Amino acid sequence: MLKKFFFFWVNYVKNNWQQLWRYGIVGLTSAMIDFGILYLLTDGFGFHYLWSATISFIVAASYNYYLNKTWTFKVGGKLSKQVGIFLLIAGSGVLLNNLILYLLVEQAHWWYIYAKIIATGIVTIGNFIGNKYLTFKT
Repeated sequence: MLKKFFFFWVNYVKNNWQQLWRYGIVGLTSAMIDFGILYLLTDGFGFHYLWSATISFIVAASYNYYLNKTWTFKVGGKLSKQVGIFLLIAGSGVLLNNLILYLLVEQAHWWYIYAKIIATGIVTIGNFIGNKYLTFKT
């Protein structure tokens, strides 16, 4: 069973390496935007970290949508349908992101940036799967 699972992922990566690479580049630059705006709004302008996280997530997700549509997945399709699905996925992502942030900051007393790193790792997995198979069906 474990061997079958391992070979499934090896073949998946082998068959999708270019998309995964591009998704990683878009994701890395999106994360830089997300973390940069989060830090600037929270420490620079004194916003509450959850407001900052919401704003930064929306800006980064918009950037992410555009580049993934035009470069990573290279899909056309009906914009209104894609945006609607993307917004559902992004909306779920921001809710999960903020829940994780809240729990780690308020309950576990972590610094908000460390909490954001964990939240980003978790939310990214769900967003990739949702966007690849729902928003940008290829």
